[in-house]
Amino acid sequence: MIKEVLKEIKDSKYISKASIARKLNTTEDVIEQIFSELIRMGYIREDNTKSCNMKCNGCSFASLCNRVKINTIMITEKGIKLLD
Repeated sequence: MIKEVLKEIKDSKYISKASIARKLNTTEDVIEQIFSELIRMGYIREDNTKSCNMKCNGCSFASLCNRVKINTIMITEKGIKLLD
């Protein structure tokens, strides 16, 4: 199921653990554990910086900045290789 979750991350514009759980017919707790494993194994990394220097004009979450903490998930080179 690790590879299926990684594929959902890759294919999604917005990552929702609840949505991934529904698509894969499992629970959010299981998805949370898989995210932890994906990070531990080096397939994804989380960028949860509190501030950024990016220009957010094109970001759909720009209006929420500084109000809601948004974590960005990045698939690493190792994760991309797993999906190929």
